[in-house]
Amino acid sequence: MRRPTTTALILATAALLAGACTGGEGSDDPTSPGPSISPAPAGSPAPTDDPTGSSTSDAQAAADAVTAAADFGVPVGSAGTGVAGLVAFDSCDALREHYVAGASDLVGPYGLGGQFGGVMMEGDMMASTEESAAAEGGADSAVAAAPVEGEDFSTTNVQEAGVDEPDVVKTDGEMIVTVTEGGLRVVDVASAEVVGRLELPEDAWNSELLLSGDDLLVLSSGGGGRPVPTDTGRIPAFAPERVTVTRVDLADPANPTVVGGLRLEGSYRSARMVDGTVRLVMVSQPSGLSFVQPTDNGLSAEQDAEDENRRILAESDLDDWVPHLQVLDSDGNAGDVRRVLDCTAVARPDEFSGFSTLSVLTMDIAAEQMDPTSSAGLVAAGDTVYASTDRLVVATSPWGGWIMPFVEMGGLQPEQDELTTDLHAFDISDPSTTRWVGSAEVEGTILNQFSLSETDGVIRVATTTQPTWWGGPEDTPSESSLVVFTEGDGELVETGRVDGLGKTERIYAVRYLGPDLAAIVTFRETDPLYLVDTSDPTAPEVTGELKIPGFSSYLHPVGEDRLVGIGQDADEQGRTQGLQASVFDVSDVSDPQRVSQVVVGEGYSPVESDHRAFLHWPATGQVVLPAELWEPDAWEDFEEECSDGGECIEPKPFIGAVVLGLDGADISEQGRVSLSEEDEQGWWGSVQRSIVIGDDLWLVAGDRLARVDLAGLDDRLVVPLR
Repeated sequence: MRRPTTTALILATAALLAGACTGGEGSDDPTSPGPSISPAPAGSPAPTDDPTGSSTSDAQAAADAVTAAADFGVPVGSAGTGVAGLVAFDSCDALREHYVAGASDLVGPYGLGGQFGGVMMEGDMMASTEESAAAEGGADSAVAAAPVEGEDFSTTNVQEAGVDEPDVVKTDGEMIVTVTEGGLRVVDVASAEVVGRLELPEDAWNSELLLSGDDLLVLSSGGGGRPVPTDTGRIPAFAPERVTVTRVDLADPANPTVVGGLRLEGSYRSARMVDGTVRLVMVSQPSGLSFVQPTDNGLSAEQDAEDENRRILAESDLDDWVPHLQVLDSDGNAGDVRRVLDCTAVARPDEFSGFSTLSVLTMDIAAEQMDPTSSAGLVAAGDTVYASTDRLVVATSPWGGWIMPFVEMGGLQPEQDELTTDLHAFDISDPSTTRWVGSAEVEGTILNQFSLSETDGVIRVATTTQPTWWGGPEDTPSESSLVVFTEGDGELVETGRVDGLGKTERIYAVRYLGPDLAAIVTFRETDPLYLVDTSDPTAPEVTGELKIPGFSSYLHPVGEDRLVGIGQDADEQGRTQGLQASVFDVSDVSDPQRVSQVVVGEGYSPVESDHRAFLHWPATGQVVLPAELWEPDAWEDFEEECSDGGECIEPKPFIGAVVLGLDGADISEQGRVSLSEEDEQGWWGSVQRSIVIGDDLWLVAGDRLARVDLAGLDDRLVVPLR
């Protein structure tokens, strides 16, 4: 067996601490024949303690393996020719052996986490309960035409048309559904009152929603924390992590009803929905491993602990390593525990990739039972999710490598110029299944999902190499690239690239303007906006560049030839001066221009880090930015008053929304909706989202909604959600 390189071992150990693991050499090629297990139907016996999970004949297992691997899109026991080629497992034995062989090189007296004990991972935990409230006020007996999305009401600001993204609030123009303080709330738009409630358990947090007609999915996470020692004194190798999917029927908004759900072992990454078909992406750590630690500080105690941990590893079965699920009925009763993935529906990169399992589950949002129709998995981590209508791409950046400049392990550190991003592409054009189509490795790291794009099998990715000030090579300044891949024979094949963008800088924003053009913003002191022609996948080229102070963190197309950029103004030295919005004219790709700009004040908008907080309403030409702003002069006066012994009244920042007006190429501030004051409900939270319904603007802020007239930004009405 090839042992992982020193760099690989360090990266793997660091990734165990950080939650993402890539890089290094692989273990033996696990191609030995063996039995194969498919996920059992609900109500069947739970997996046995047999390390292989065997319940079928070898002949049947071999046949199942060939069929499943063909569906997965990877030749059994073979690797792609690219740097991120995949090997499909042909049996449960092979999958278990891969995990054990990789862990054998890392296990020690303290388990897999060095002298840090158990590994802290983010986790997810939720169970579903139900509570409804009676509606107040009756509906009009006449049947009115249903509101039209995009005309009568706004929806979640998404990256790709036709691909819905989960969010904390959803609407169909007649009701607003949101989550707050662990509870689901349904607000009737006409009466502006909460008419339906569904309380979630206390340990449910970071819930997001997907809505299709009357069908709502609540995607919740929770749990986490440090692993708790067991009764035997062992410490779990990883903290518990759970994801719960709850389907809610909203046919009667006053009585939201749980129809069923799914509980999974894993950490929620994201989800996408196309025409009612949901793809859920999660990453799971081995849930069944627990190790001992030395009983004292002596070498003998360390050796005894390591010997015991190696025995534990050797005796581990497959269920200690792979994720499991339970189907929940309408009352929250859980079915039998079973594996999320068939063994032969899992593949691994041809290089060592740690012990995480990346799962992509396909579900029908309207199904009577929330049971995945198909699942595909990789032995890999996953950080960033992108989807078009036909492809889903999961990107993994080796964050373990990023922390290494600050963490010394045995005096060894990895080569800092080795940081790369793995890309894994899945075909989601068939609503009933998800099929892996190719993987690749690209130099550098990505910013977010907007760094990725796919059209007709052509994938574009914008990356930045590690800057010197973040531990990169001193003689190699950071720079950014746009790389183009096409699909072929189980790998993503690089066909063209542009390098040298923004040397000494990093990417702050990316937007792909159709299949032929990309806009990339880099920044350190000035804001270069690059336009890259990608019409020829084999020869992308920079066609235009604009250098201005400041930067944009989010770019939004408004029409064919204009972009709105949201970010920070800055002086010539790169010091930020305030939240800004800019309009760029890109009609001449050789000469992009900023045609207007408005600086709304010193502060920050959630739009800079979350595109779903942005709202552009074309019907009125309005842009809504949730914002927190402060006045520097007010703070100077406050400090002066306090130093002179006067009354010290701390100035309150502006909390609310800034509404901008777009008139052709001109952008200006129209007004503000302030939520800075205290009312009978207490202090307002920050504005998270904004929605337009009819002639009204709704703001989602903590445990309240605020409604104002869209034209005058007045006539405020508050809807408490508690």
